Amino acid sequence: MNEHALNGLLAGKVAIVTGAGSGIGQATATLFAEQGAQVVLAERDVQAGQHAAEQIAATGGQATFVETDVSQESEVERAVQHALSVYGTVDVLFNNAGIEQPVTPSAHLSAEVFDRVISVNLRGTYLFCKHVLPIMLERGCGTIVNNSSVSAFANVGGNLAYAASKGAVMSMTRVLAIEYAQRGIRVNAICPGVIDTGMNRRNLDLAVDPAATAERWLQHTPLGRMGTAREAAMTVLYLASEMSTFTTGVGLLIDGGRVAT
Repeated sequence: MNEHALNGLLAGKVAIVTGAGSGIGQATATLFAEQGAQVVLAERDVQAGQHAAEQIAATGGQATFVETDVSQESEVERAVQHALSVYGTVDVLFNNAGIEQPVTPSAHLSAEVFDRVISVNLRGTYLFCKHVLPIMLERGCGTIVNNSSVSAFANVGGNLAYAASKGAVMSMTRVLAIEYAQRGIRVNAICPGVIDTGMNRRNLDLAVDPAATAERWLQHTPLGRMGTAREAAMTVLYLASEMSTFTTGVGLLIDGGRVAT
């Protein structure tokens, strides 16, 4: 897509982006600001969140940072109230925050790791939806984009907690889309494949054979490369903007063709 053809797609909108300090979250917050949105960066890592907000401001965008652990309801409430106090409303929510699971045979996956992955990836998405939906319902409009995963559709094993959390996010997306379709709210998801982010770099570092793992990723991706965070952000922008006004309840794959194989 010729990005120069995009202009002000989110002008006047207020967006919350969770996990906005790095990867897809940071790329999306930056793109949203470029398209005219006032962006609230909800991020647990204070240094990363502040830096991302400062970078947006340095290029003329409008952004504010609020420290947020998405698994804690009190912190989610605080982040939403921060958006209201600074910008007055919430038009767009991108539930991006998530953590990986070290590749582990499912029979040996600890309950502690399972609970932590579910609490961030699934509970965090639920909590932000819970506290943003009343704002959107009162206004009769809004868009929510959740970050699911190709793991909701295709898998190679060893990531039980992660895949379960992302599959549940996809189901949550469909439930909310159906429930609020006639109330002016659209709810969709992105389902990334292998994207070049810090999370996937960490996964490679933890692999027994990083080079072989990277090669296997590419073999499963017909386009033959990793996607970029910016490419994922462009898909989020599509779902969050008026480019997709007749689209709700879907999970858009950003997987370089993996599920098609």
